[in-house]
Amino acid sequence: MAARSLEEHLAGGEAMARLAAHGQRLLQFQSLLEKALPETLRPHARVANFKLGRLIVHAANSAVAAKVRQFAPSIAAELSQSGTQVSAIDVKVQLRQRTARAAPHRRPDLPGEKQQQALDTLAHALPDGSPLAHALRQLLRAVKS
Repeated sequence: MAARSLEEHLAGGEAMARLAAHGQRLLQFQSLLEKALPETLRPHARVANFKLGRLIVHAANSAVAAKVRQFAPSIAAELSQSGTQVSAIDVKVQLRQRTARAAPHRRPDLPGEKQQQALDTLAHALPDGSPLAHALRQLLRAVKS
């Protein structure tokens, strides 16, 4: 007896076949959503469901949700080109749980003595009145304080 793939198991029963087809459809909607959104928004918006002509999209935060709502007409146009009639697009904020805690912000190390000397040499080599020379001198004063 040959082993059956997961896809074959899902397509085996009527209820499972409907569920698998719905999942496939949601994946297609996700692809269309990503085409309609700018690249910066794509990782922050996910298709959650499609039910009775309503596409439900989850956004990572309220700012992303507002932007996705602005793109609703182009999202609907992408879906209608694929043959799907969408009566509404609901965008909801769905915070994602973080799996790993982000490392706390660490202040960068201050320049060491050699770096300070090099910055001082550079500041003196620049012409008088140079904005860069002025900025370097301010930096060096702040570091030495």
